[in-house]
Order: sequence, then structure tokens, then C-alpha cells
Amino acid sequence: MKTILIISPPFYSHFSPLLTIAKAIRVSGRVRVVVATASPFENQVRAAKCDFAPLEVASNANTGIAEKTRQAKKEARRLDQFFRATQEGAIPTLLIQAKHRRLDMLPEPMPIYRQLQQLYQQWQPSLFLVDQLNYAVTLSLFSLGYPFITFCPGHPTYIPEGDQTFGVPYAFPSEIQPAAKDLQKLKNLASKIEQKFTSVFNQFLEQYAHHLPAVENAFRLSSPLAILFNYPDFGHLHLQRENPVKCFGGHCFSPNPTLNLEWREIIRENHSRFPKVLLSFGTFLSARSDVIQKTLKYLNQIFPNGLFIAAVGGRLQEYAEFQDSRFILSEFLPQTALLPEVDLVIHHGGNNTFTETLYHAKPMLIFPFSSDQFAIAHDAEHFGIAKVLNPNDFLLEEFEGKIKMLLSGDCDASLRNWSKFSHQRGATFLANSILSFA
Repeated sequence: MKTILIISPPFYSHFSPLLTIAKAIRVSGRVRVVVATASPFENQVRAAKCDFAPLEVASNANTGIAEKTRQAKKEARRLDQFFRATQEGAIPTLLIQAKHRRLDMLPEPMPIYRQLQQLYQQWQPSLFLVDQLNYAVTLSLFSLGYPFITFCPGHPTYIPEGDQTFGVPYAFPSEIQPAAKDLQKLKNLASKIEQKFTSVFNQFLEQYAHHLPAVENAFRLSSPLAILFNYPDFGHLHLQRENPVKCFGGHCFSPNPTLNLEWREIIRENHSRFPKVLLSFGTFLSARSDVIQKTLKYLNQIFPNGLFIAAVGGRLQEYAEFQDSRFILSEFLPQTALLPEVDLVIHHGGNNTFTETLYHAKPMLIFPFSSDQFAIAHDAEHFGIAKVLNPNDFLLEEFEGKIKMLLSGDCDASLRNWSKFSHQRGATFLANSILSFA
């Protein structure tokens, strides 16, 4: 039996969709599936009935809630700088992310190169599946000549095309429009980082795979076989679909998880409340408790009969004022199981939450903070799927106006249309694409 080896970075938001693909491949019964990732994910891999292989590909991590994941001092300091930058706005955040990119995304390649050689000797995989943001892994696989497929975990522009530059959103939503001089400053820095990454790639290739041609742009290096996007196919990006094959999966999660007894009881007891609002800023941005608290206060003023469910990360102690039974606050939520039960989702524009909410055709208000969230928010707004606000600068009146528009059905037609697309794709669709190359 052939083996497919899936490599995930130590980030929950990346590991989760990759594990969903691993399950879909395993169910086919055609190949053995090995997941190589950080040791905190071992139990989940084995519970999915896949083989586990320990692999360390990054010094920083987020295996559940970023602030509570044990970090080295330098990584913890960078994380704190990131959170402070998000309070200043889009450009300061993107600038700090660009400055941190070398340390966050490209560790020393040689230890990873050697680990991959050992994994290959141990498992003899016929194919690797690698997260696009695992740059040192991609470089190593390319150098070693091992066949691999690229999984793009976020917005498709994580693999730039045309005149796009990694780290510079190809577009911003209407509520967040940086000044031209600030955007140029970001482009200049992002271009320098691109040159540094590419230089590291080519120095490594010259030393360990000198028979291969130099890389023109490290951020564009991906599988020559296939690229899988965890995103809907809106028809405006990566229109060249061959060499490599490009597949848009729409979503990458298990759509039908069941709520446990405690959560079923909460929903039952509050069945008559409207609206039921789910507030989720992901495993990193739940640290922005100031925005979550402001949002909950506004919701409380607007909807006295509402139910408000929020993921607050490791900062539960900061929410003492929200003692009313209408506020259900938790460190971590069974998000995908709750989505069918709510009327509205307020989120940060992270790709997993966006695609999960879209699958269920739930109205959404997006507060983008960082990374590809601005591009996702732009697409959601442009295609009539969601409303967007600036998380650092929104007033009660505009918040109320956009939420009431959403609840009145302003985006329902587009939501139904793209939800239908999502239902036709998913992890099984992507797994079949992978299996065609195994």
C-alpha cells in the first residue's frame, strides 16, 4: 500500500484543515496516511486513525490558544508586539508581521531537510502534502526532489501571482483603506523580505542542490503537480488552472459534528432568544478582549432578548461584568457544531471561520485585524457575503445598522449561492485530487 505523508506546522488553524484532509484520504482505504507535526497534536492524529510522526518545523507555535501555548521568550515577545500592533491598525500590524516573517516563517532549513530525509527513509511515501507557509519544508522537499502537493491554508494570494507581493493584501475592504504613503511603506518592506527569503532559498540550493535552477521568488515556490486552496472559487484569482493543477476546496472541516449534552442544553434553554450571535476571533485574536467586550456591550444594548456566545481565549477573568445568563463565554468553543444553531457570526476574517460560516450560509460581520484577513474581508464584501467594520474604530450606530441589515437578509442570496458551491466541494473533493497523484 502506498503512503501519503502530510506535514503540518504547529498551528491549530493550519493543523485542523490538514487533519480533515488526512481523514478523508484515510477513509478511501487506498493509501496509508502519516501526519508529521508537533507532538501536542499526536493524540488527535491517532484518534483520526492516522499514523503520527513527530516533526519540529518552527520555534513558535499555537496549539490551541496562542497566549496559553508555551512559547520561548523571543517568540512570546514577538507575539506581544503583534497584539500591540493590531491596536494601531492595519498597516502597523502588517509591518510588524513583515519584520517578524524571517523568524516566524523560515527557520534554519538544514535540520528540517535532515528530518525529511529520515521521514522518507522510515515511511517511503509516494507523495507529500505540505502547508504553503511551511517554507523551509517546501524548500527541503524541492531540494530533495520528493514529490509533493501544496496546500494553501488561507487566502489564495498567500501564493502571489502577477504583481502581488506576499504580505501586502491585494485589496482592502471599504472600511479599511490605508493611505497611499503607508501602503507604499509596507510594499517596500515586503519586497525586501521577499528578496531575503529568496536569497536564503538560493543559497541553500546552491549548497545542497546545485543542479536545480535558482528560485525567482521564494513565496511563489510551490508544487509543480497541484495546489489546493481552502477557499471558494470566486473566479478572480489563479485563473491558470493547469501546470500545476489548482483546486478550490471551498471549505476544509467536518460539517456535521454534534454538540455535547451541556451545549445542547444551553441551546434548548435559549431557543426563543433572538438573535443568537456567535463571536469568534480565532485562537490568536481572542487576545483582543477590548474589541470583544465592546462588541458584547453593543449587542446587549441593541438586542435585550439576544443570546451572545463568545470565545474569549485565556482572558475569561476580564469579563466579570458579563454575568447575565444571555452571555455564554468560554475559552474555546465547539465552533463548527454551534454554527447551525446561531443567527449571526461576528468574526475576524480568518479563513477557517470564514469558510465554515459560509458553508452554513450564516450572515457574518467581519472585523479584520491582520494577515490575509483584509483580503478575505474584501472578497466577502465584494461578493455580497458579509459586512465589514474596522475593529479599532466602530461606532454603535454603524455596528447596529450593519447587523440589522444582515439579520434582515441583505446578504442571504449571495450566502446561499456560495454555500451551495461549498457543499459541493470540501475535504473529500481535495482528498480525491490528492489521490489522483499518489
